[in-house]
Amino acid sequence: MQKKFNNNGFFIKNLNSPVVIKKLLKIVNKHFNKSKKYYLKINRREFSQIVLKCQRDIDKSNIVKLFHKYESNFFKKILNDNKVFYSSGGYLRAVRPSINLPKKEYLDWHRETFYGRKKKFIKSCVNVWVPVKHVNKLNSLKYIPKSHKIKDNLIKRKRYKVENGSIKKLSTEHKIGFAYAPKKIISGINLKKQKTFDFKKNQFVSFSAMLVHGNAKNLSKDIRFAFNFGIVGGSKLQENYKKIDSRNHRYISFDN
Repeated sequence: MQKKFNNNGFFIKNLNSPVVIKKLLKIVNKHFNKSKKYYLKINRREFSQIVLKCQRDIDKSNIVKLFHKYESNFFKKILNDNKVFYSSGGYLRAVRPSINLPKKEYLDWHRETFYGRKKKFIKSCVNVWVPVKHVNKLNSLKYIPKSHKIKDNLIKRKRYKVENGSIKKLSTEHKIGFAYAPKKIISGINLKKQKTFDFKKNQFVSFSAMLVHGNAKNLSKDIRFAFNFGIVGGSKLQENYKKIDSRNHRYISFDN
């Protein structure tokens, strides 16, 4: 399992319990209870406000703790660590159909070191991406195979202006995962080799923070919902923070 993860940069797994998806779906349906037509008409800021409220509700529901209950043994194996730390907050990835929008509302190609400061630490982190509703080949997350093995300094990128209006730091859009200073890959990797994560019912993917991913343009007719959070091994966290507590990092553990 760990060998396959290290080689491919990701691992798609069946959930040990469907209760995780059921709980996520219940919260999403609670916040998105109007007609699809309504959500397609409102502007990005209004849509982002609804997404943020739903995202906060998910965090309050302790969904990540539920993941720990059912999937911690798997996480420990791919991290090669006996203790798992989880990002204190997750992101609800809600993407409207692109055909209805004048500009894109999804993240461009990236890896986490493009935006983080502690690059050595980030390289040890793993993203967990969970399909919740209306996820299919027309709107799923994309990735570049084996790209986690390419060194950062070989991938050239540059900043660009955000389409459909600027995004400010700590704004609603920023809090749901949009970059306020986005970067675009211009060389060093062949983006034409992209592939799409294909999921069966009640599956999720864990992938290296170094795997180049994104470009999840929604070509379907429905709003696509997914939830994601980060994990890291306790030993890697200890290497980067002299004292492990919530004041100097954004990760928590449910292990005793």
